[in-house]
Amino acid sequence: MLTTWRHTRPWWGGLLLALSAAFLFLPAVSSFRVGDLLISFSTIGGVSTALFGSLMTVCAVAVLSRPSTRIPAGVGAMVLALTALPAANLGGFVAGTVLGVVGSAACLAWQPATSPSPSAPPSRRTE
Repeated sequence: MLTTWRHTRPWWGGLLLALSAAFLFLPAVSSFRVGDLLISFSTIGGVSTALFGSLMTVCAVAVLSRPSTRIPAGVGAMVLALTALPAANLGGFVAGTVLGVVGSAACLAWQPATSPSPSAPPSRRTE
C-alpha cells in the first residue's frame, strides 16, 4: 500500500524539499561551541531562515499530499531555494539551497503514471 502511494506522487522531490526545509531551519536553531566561545545565529538571518524553512515545509507537504499542486509548489520551492542563498545564512549552509533546487526540479519533472484508456484496444505482446 505504501509503495502504491509513493508511486502516485513525486516522492523523491517531496522528500528532497523536506530535507531542504530541515537544512534551512538548521541555522535558526543551532549554536556551536568552539572552546569557550558560543556561536549562535540570532540576527535577522535567523528570522528569515525560519520563514524560508517553514515555507519550504509547506511546499513539501503540498507536493506529497496533493500531486496536482506539483507545478505551483515546485516553482515556489525553486524561488524559495534560490532566494534563501543570499537571504538565509547561505541557504542553510548551501545544502538547503542545493536540496531545494534539486527537489523542486524533481517535482516539476515528475509526471503521473498514465493508465491505458478503457476504449483503447489491448496491446498485443509478441514473444
